Amino acid sequence: MQNVVAIPANPALVNSTEDFLHAIEHDRKDCAEKFIHMVDHLTDRVISLFLVEPANMANLSGGQKKVIDFAVSTAGKASSMLTRQIFKKVTNTEFAPVVANVKDMYWQAGEENGDHPYIAFPVDDAFAADFSKASALCAEGRGTEDLALVTRVMGDLADKIIDEVFVVNTKNVKVGFVTQKALNVGVDGSRKAVHSVNNKVLKDLSDEELKNYMGHYASLLMQR
Repeated sequence: MQNVVAIPANPALVNSTEDFLHAIEHDRKDCAEKFIHMVDHLTDRVISLFLVEPANMANLSGGQKKVIDFAVSTAGKASSMLTRQIFKKVTNTEFAPVVANVKDMYWQAGEENGDHPYIAFPVDDAFAADFSKASALCAEGRGTEDLALVTRVMGDLADKIIDEVFVVNTKNVKVGFVTQKALNVGVDGSRKAVHSVNNKVLKDLSDEELKNYMGHYASLLMQR
């Protein structure tokens, strides 16, 4: 067993993941399209998890909500455009390392995960310990005692998801110089958007609100 971050997969993500793997298994011509479709659903799921849902938990001003809405729209469009640009011409043979990554991450529903599918990846013990400490502190209604820890682990969590779920697959295919530059800008922008929302939301939360906030995310750390 190892510590993993496990993102609950909704039906759209499950269906698109299985469609991609099925297309690869049967060497179909539409594998690239199926992969792009899967990443679009994965992007929507992660954007909801880190931008939409935390914003809904906090009493944000109209201006802050506009900033988040813009970040959501921009991140979704940028991800979809870059994914298509990078993967649209990838052959089924070239997809092999990507397929291996997807199979590793796709944790199908079963007894060990409560019959719920996840997208999961391993994390180191140091992160798991800090995340558990922050979750426990908030669960006890003492989150404001170490808000810096809570903010840091949530930022680290977002960074790990960006790197281990999205960026990792771009390293396994050929990416041109211009596209790589656009990818770097997009990834950096996504990190800044998520960190900005985290910081804006967390800094004004009470202990009770932090309890609800971290309670929302605590279950993402599991063992597999």
